[in-house]
Amino acid sequence: MEKLYSARFFKKFEALRKALPPNMKAIGGVGNGVFEIVQDLVGYEALCLLSYDDPETYAALFERVGQMLAGIWKKVLNNFGDVFCVCRFGDDLGYRSNTLLPPGDIRGHIIPQYGRIISLIKETGKPFLLHSCGCIFEIMDDLIAAGIDSKHSNEDAIAPFERWVKDYGDRIGNFGGIDTDLLVRGDEEQIRSAVRNVYELAENKEGGLAIGSGNSIPEYVEPSKYLAMLNEARLLRGEKQR
Repeated sequence: MEKLYSARFFKKFEALRKALPPNMKAIGGVGNGVFEIVQDLVGYEALCLLSYDDPETYAALFERVGQMLAGIWKKVLNNFGDVFCVCRFGDDLGYRSNTLLPPGDIRGHIIPQYGRIISLIKETGKPFLLHSCGCIFEIMDDLIAAGIDSKHSNEDAIAPFERWVKDYGDRIGNFGGIDTDLLVRGDEEQIRSAVRNVYELAENKEGGLAIGSGNSIPEYVEPSKYLAMLNEARLLRGEKQR
């Protein structure tokens, strides 16, 4: 599998290395996480049924995918570790009100695989950022114990960003804070106000905070609103607006 991955993607990593301006590094890595790959392979409904019908195969799927990803990560880090300042993958473990699998299954089958990948990353001296959507408060302590240095994805409909910062800001960094729905439907002053509120949360928090959208920036976010978010953050940092 490492050979197939290399053949398909290493040219893109090389292109990224060449495209980066001097003194700039990327935040990134191999791709999706353990759960999403297993879910894509089996299907979510079938995966849930498999957990009852054949628990041995269910467990083995996560183990094998984790083993595969660890091999790919090791090869990418050996060849392109210099490209990244922070390594990350995305693995959406929850939805608006709960985790997608029972917390015990995530602790037993998924987070140990995270640990083996994060250990490889930490050996290179780089921090690890986890992107995971959903209400995953019940497993956050386990994720932190596995070695994540920061967390991204937050939605006001799940919890205000203040909760993430209050509960975990002394142990990990929190990325985001500006709800994507606000970027779509709010006006520029509402967005600037939200940035100021988030900025105040960063005071006296050991883990740090990176202001940005709570999720991705969809194409229907108006550029002026996106720039309002960035420029207000720059203004608070004492930089010139662009």
